[in-house]
Amino acid sequence: MQTPHTPDKRRAKLEAVKELARQQEHDAAQELLQAQDVGYTSKLFVQALFPYRKTDDDKRVIETPSGKIVVYSDEGLPYGKYPRLIMAYVITRAVANAGKVKDGTLTIDEACRIPLGHSMNHFLQAIGVPTRANGGRRGNLTILREQLLRLAGSMITVKSDDGIHARGRNTQLMEEWDLWFDSRDPNQGSFIESYLKLTPQFFKHIAESPIPIDLNVLRELNKPRAMDLYIWLTVKQYWLAKNNREAYTFTWDMIAANFTTKALDSNDARQNFRKEIKKAIQELRTAWPNAGITADTDGVTVTRTAPSVQQKPPRPELD
Repeated sequence: MQTPHTPDKRRAKLEAVKELARQQEHDAAQELLQAQDVGYTSKLFVQALFPYRKTDDDKRVIETPSGKIVVYSDEGLPYGKYPRLIMAYVITRAVANAGKVKDGTLTIDEACRIPLGHSMNHFLQAIGVPTRANGGRRGNLTILREQLLRLAGSMITVKSDDGIHARGRNTQLMEEWDLWFDSRDPNQGSFIESYLKLTPQFFKHIAESPIPIDLNVLRELNKPRAMDLYIWLTVKQYWLAKNNREAYTFTWDMIAANFTTKALDSNDARQNFRKEIKKAIQELRTAWPNAGITADTDGVTVTRTAPSVQQKPPRPELD
């Protein structure tokens, strides 16, 4: 007759099962990181879409040569580094899913569902955030969870009006979300996997115009402005190659249109902005030595080298 397990033995067995699950999630996250050296982003993120620092605003208006981009979130605007890492992860997974839609292994409804893992630690590893991050009211884990909720409630409007022809489009990023993340205990696992579900409209936008990026470069950058600059520069390197140009100088006004998040209404503000851009360029060149970018009094010059990712993005044709 088998001896019944004592409470201590049952606890030990349960802890062993939990430890095995944590190790499996760790291994899966590491495999995902390796597989995602080549990632993707969207043309919406070629400019500073989200603020660099926390703001009380729930709306941001970006003036562009062709019109306006309005970002709105009822939870408050996403800000800083984490939304940029999260969206790179989400868009990369969505592009992979789009390929499965094309070959018939996923429906669009299934492809819109982006899994985030069974624990916060798993998701941290998947997006490349060091797991030494701390919780608490103002800790990194609390901020990360907050950014997920801000992104979940975000809508982007692109519109133009020349006085005769007005047009625009509202794009809600997420259709639904289900998060089981406890910032007090990032190792706490859940039997239910957390996920974000993209709207079909946003999924189609991603699938039809992805921009390939090097996720290792993106993760190495600490400042969100440098992350935005990296995505912008990647697009400009493609542009130089497509137009057979060796170099192009973007004026400071052109750079401000892409990367300023507040009005440059004084000489001091303009000078500080230029200093911040130069710092971001230095950080970017450390992570991507062959970036081909410099700044001087005339503006920012991009010299043709090569995109950081030599991979043509897929163009799935979705119904």
